[in-house]
Amino acid sequence: MSPADGIRKLGFRRWYQRQLIEGHAWFVTCFLCMILAAACLEDLSLRSGGWKAVTTLALIACAGLIGVTALKRYKQLLDRAEHIAEHSTCERCAEYGRLSILSAGGSDAASALAPPWLRVQCRKCGHQWLIE
Repeated sequence: MSPADGIRKLGFRRWYQRQLIEGHAWFVTCFLCMILAAACLEDLSLRSGGWKAVTTLALIACAGLIGVTALKRYKQLLDRAEHIAEHSTCERCAEYGRLSILSAGGSDAASALAPPWLRVQCRKCGHQWLIE
């Protein structure tokens, strides 16, 4: 779901809260994968050979791959949420997070080259601005 769809459906504050929760769930996943990889690395014994060593190496590789992917997703979610949150205060009345999405663009695959943007309007005073 794009940020515009999420904000339209939930409102800005609930959307932002859910982005933080989802981002931190990815962080916990990363942390648990790194603990799993470290525990498997400690248990690894290449001298014994056989399937146990191969399985342990495969588990370390999978945990590392999932952990790195989770860390990238965590950073992506938090960067996007923080950027939108930093620009969600009305310049006219200083109201935070009470906004309506008027239009959005640049967030789909067809416009991958164009940066995403949101045209928003303050619900309190009606002031409009662009979040890029």
